[in-house]
Amino acid sequence: MQDVLRVILPIVVANAVVLAVILFIVKKILLSDTMRAVERIRQVEAEVRRKEEDVRREVEEHEKEFSKKKAEAEEDLQKRRLESEAEVAAMRERTLSDARKESDKIIEQAKKNEERQRQQVLQEMEEKAVDYGSQIFKLVFSEEMNAAINTHFIDELLGALEEIDASSITVDCNDTAFISSHPINPKQKKRIETLLAEKFKTQIKVQETVKEDLLGGLILKLGSLEIDGSLLNRFNEAVSEVKKSVQI
Repeated sequence: MQDVLRVILPIVVANAVVLAVILFIVKKILLSDTMRAVERIRQVEAEVRRKEEDVRREVEEHEKEFSKKKAEAEEDLQKRRLESEAEVAAMRERTLSDARKESDKIIEQAKKNEERQRQQVLQEMEEKAVDYGSQIFKLVFSEEMNAAINTHFIDELLGALEEIDASSITVDCNDTAFISSHPINPKQKKRIETLLAEKFKTQIKVQETVKEDLLGGLILKLGSLEIDGSLLNRFNEAVSEVKKSVQI
């Protein structure tokens, strides 16, 4: 038995030593792998933390940039709003100013039109007044009285012609006209021709044009000189004088 023990014991011890060595090697190997794994895990954790920090800083930077841009956008929006309000106010003022100018223009034009219509009415009234006066004259005065008035008006015209200073007047014989309300009698025609010859040193033959609308008297046109001695002209002058004395 002892002999068996002596044989077996060394083998058992040897196996135990080998097992211990194997266990130590295995443990060493496992420990080394574990340490490497732990180190790897630590590196990964460090990398994750670094990336998290980077992400956090990037998020913070983005938030700061966003806040900055938001503030700038709000400031720009406020500025544009104020500019828009100012522009709208200026546009409103321009519109009101243009409207006032247009209104003033319309009122001014209306006043001009009113004055023009007023002058037109006055002109028509003058013409009607002269026309009515002419009709009344024809109805009131007989042909004999009309002829006498005509002679009187022609004599007045010749009297005015005698008082004219003819030294500064040039008479063009080709530009003369004699317009009368009635045919000029030979005596008056002779007087006119003699007077013109004395005044203007030229021979002018009186060839009158009869225009009954003149009512009475005579119109002389001698070059640039025109003398209106007609009754119609007296009517026109009378209407003008009456208009001056009456506020219309």
